[in-house]
Amino acid sequence: MKLFVLAIILFSSPTLAQVQAPASQDFTLNQPAQSLTLESREFETIYRTDYVPDTCYRSEVQGTRPECRTEYDRQCHTEYQQQCGYRNYPVCQTVPRNVCNTQQVCRTVNDRVCNSNGCTNVPRRECRMENRCYTRMDQVCHTQQRYECQTIPQTFCQNVPRQVCVNVPNVVQVPYSCQKPVQVAIGQNLKLKTVARVSIQFVNFSETGSNGDRFTAKLEGDQLKITAQSSNFLYQIVDQQRTERMLSANEKLIEATFSIQATSTKTLSDFSSILLNEGKLGFDRVSFKMSTMTSAPFKGHLNLVQHRTIGRDLVIVDRDFESRALVGQGNLQTLMLSPLGASLLKDKTHYVKLSLRLDGEILRKGAINPEILNQIRNQPVELSFEANPN
Repeated sequence: MKLFVLAIILFSSPTLAQVQAPASQDFTLNQPAQSLTLESREFETIYRTDYVPDTCYRSEVQGTRPECRTEYDRQCHTEYQQQCGYRNYPVCQTVPRNVCNTQQVCRTVNDRVCNSNGCTNVPRRECRMENRCYTRMDQVCHTQQRYECQTIPQTFCQNVPRQVCVNVPNVVQVPYSCQKPVQVAIGQNLKLKTVARVSIQFVNFSETGSNGDRFTAKLEGDQLKITAQSSNFLYQIVDQQRTERMLSANEKLIEATFSIQATSTKTLSDFSSILLNEGKLGFDRVSFKMSTMTSAPFKGHLNLVQHRTIGRDLVIVDRDFESRALVGQGNLQTLMLSPLGASLLKDKTHYVKLSLRLDGEILRKGAINPEILNQIRNQPVELSFEANPN
């Protein structure tokens, strides 16, 4: 009766069932939906404090001891030294010098002039050049050496060591018996239990079918991770939903839904075998045909150049575009130029180069087995032609 009552209490409790689920679980692609329960537990170690005999040490002062150090005093003295040598002195004297120059000397003379009226004296200016000299005193100097001696003071200094000693307390470590606390592990306590209820939906199971590919769902802490092993399909998580709530102080419940899409590696590898042909150029578009339609994600690049008879050719478009930029009708694909930044083309010759290749960024997004992409040959398919818009 007691066991029955206990069972009722356990199953009516709002907490999760006590049977522990694995933290990692394998499953296969044998049905469109899978449901798994994973569990991880985080424990903390419980310790108790015990006291064990030990030897401790305390510091005691026992007398004194000398402690010496070396100090330095700065001592200086002056010495006088005699220095001798030759020095140059200027010697000057005054020397007379006779200086001569030529000067003009003029005087007034009277000439006697006579006529019928009588005679008279007429003054006349008479000049001549004369050489005149005078004495000038010049100072003449020259250098004369003298041998001289003088006494010069010089200061000499040095550090003189001296020993300085003082008495300091002598501190020793004295042992004594004591008890030391130690932490002893006595068990483990559940810190947090995380239970994950995982629902996995295969969005295109009708294309893949039951193929036996192996999947692994793993719970690490509160992180969910799904991986796959396959040689025929690339699996990608295209959508996921997740909620979590605490059931108690140490119990957490996670509910997650993953939507997984499969892409055949043959579909990806066959992309490089597609042929592009029948390229046409309109005033606002480029059209072409694909030999085979594909569901593989791809991106393209368009290089459109206008030919000029004079000057350099004009680049109209040189940029990437996504596959959704193409408008398809059967095998015919049309790429509008306006979204790529090109206005209406002129009626001139144009060179068109178009290339398509798998979009690795989209293929790696959400991939749970991305290593399989290394086996895919991702060669671009190209189409080049020359045309006038029509």
